[in-house]
Amino acid sequence: MVYFGCPYAARMLRMYSMITEYPTLRKATLVIPACNEAEVIVHTLALFRGALDHERNIDWTIVVADNGSTDGTQDAVLGVSGEHIQLLRIKEKGKGNAVRAAFAKADGDIALFTDADLPILPEEIIAAVKLIAEGVSDVVVGSRLLPQSKMPGREWWRTWSSLMFNLFARLIVGVHVSDTQCPLKVMNAKGIKVMLATKEPTWFFDLEFLALAERLALCIKEIPVVWDEHRYPKRKSKLAMLDSIRAITAMFRIRKRLSIQVSLLERRL
Repeated sequence: MVYFGCPYAARMLRMYSMITEYPTLRKATLVIPACNEAEVIVHTLALFRGALDHERNIDWTIVVADNGSTDGTQDAVLGVSGEHIQLLRIKEKGKGNAVRAAFAKADGDIALFTDADLPILPEEIIAAVKLIAEGVSDVVVGSRLLPQSKMPGREWWRTWSSLMFNLFARLIVGVHVSDTQCPLKVMNAKGIKVMLATKEPTWFFDLEFLALAERLALCIKEIPVVWDEHRYPKRKSKLAMLDSIRAITAMFRIRKRLSIQVSLLERRL
């Protein structure tokens, strides 16, 4: 596990609070952004529901934030929706837009998001939520690139691509988190405010969020994950060949407005 922005004394204080003031019930909102995920979304929700049925100290709501699906994703979610599973329809395209819209409506004190194809198992996601509930940090981030992480069956070129992305992210934007794009981000109320201040409409919002969180000295904890992006073998990757060029452009765009965003957020936090 790796900490950023958390002095040793602060970590000890958080751990003491965890032991002496562990909350009996916390409310968490899990956001799953989705666009044309009809083939996988019902099974993913079933896996989450099965894992969450055993949790007693966290009141869960799962929000599927659908932005423009045309394959029946919305009908599939409505078919299994209920007290703890909701559908949120988003008009604007883009993963960043979907996550922000859902976070803005979240009524819990913990919010998180992950991907519809479930590359990280629910049990690991629940463990990350408990770290926030215990006050260990403001933000918990999954990382595929820590030494303890496992990526069974992942192609070498995908790992190489992740390493290159994070290298450029560090050089251009100045972030220190090892894996900005791993789709596991869990946060408390302070982190939610930072997330809602991001601007990127697509999947670069993760990088923007972490850049802001680091500059605002939020306590960030990186945890290793077991990563399986082939849980649904028939599902095709949605990354495009031009995404590498778009990524570099986004990094410079994010860097350009960081100072203004940080200045505004410092008044709210």
